[in-house]
Amino acid sequence: MNDIVFKPDADIRVRKYRIGCIGAGMIMSECHLAAYAEAGFPVTAIASRTYAHAQEVANRWSIPIVHTTPEALIADDTVDIVDIAYPPDQQPALIRAALKARHIKAILVQKPLAFTLVEARSLRDEAAASDKILSVNQNMRYDQSIRVLHQLLSNHALGDPVFAQINMHAIPHWQGFLHDYDRLTLANMSVHHLDVLRFLFGDPKEVTSVTSPDFSQGIKESG
Repeated sequence: MNDIVFKPDADIRVRKYRIGCIGAGMIMSECHLAAYAEAGFPVTAIASRTYAHAQEVANRWSIPIVHTTPEALIADDTVDIVDIAYPPDQQPALIRAALKARHIKAILVQKPLAFTLVEARSLRDEAAASDKILSVNQNMRYDQSIRVLHQLLSNHALGDPVFAQINMHAIPHWQGFLHDYDRLTLANMSVHHLDVLRFLFGDPKEVTSVTSPDFSQGIKESG
């Protein structure tokens, strides 16, 4: 194990592409924009459901342009990459608008990509046809602890794994709009765990889900 050179952080290949951010909630204002600032990525524009909120976040992170609507941001030809952190029922329409914008090179979106497998696959195919990169944010596999664990497993430093388990006790209180959906935990949180298990151990042969309603936080959805 002493011979392993750990790389907890991913390499930054380029910083030239200008990012336009759609959404000004907790995920964008506290996570994405903080990461962009630390990495030195240029954020040139922002838009949200309310102009005042977008302006407040723009002032905090020194973003020069505030658009009145997400559609106006997508039409801004100074934007190369669109980062969408918006309610998932409204996300597909914004993705399709960005796919049609010739100046947009790539789109980062939040999970779930769509509420049905049919629409998710359709968005995937539309992105491939447009020759643009469409990426769903899966940040847990880039967490430094997970990256180092992957490196340990890849170097057989821990022996042969026979059992792995992730326990999560957090309640996603920061996205209240999700309470109106029918799969709160599965749609918003469990995808991270599945992704990181795939990252560590490869694709599963079978996935089983056992769920029950959780009333502890006033949330009626299953999952």
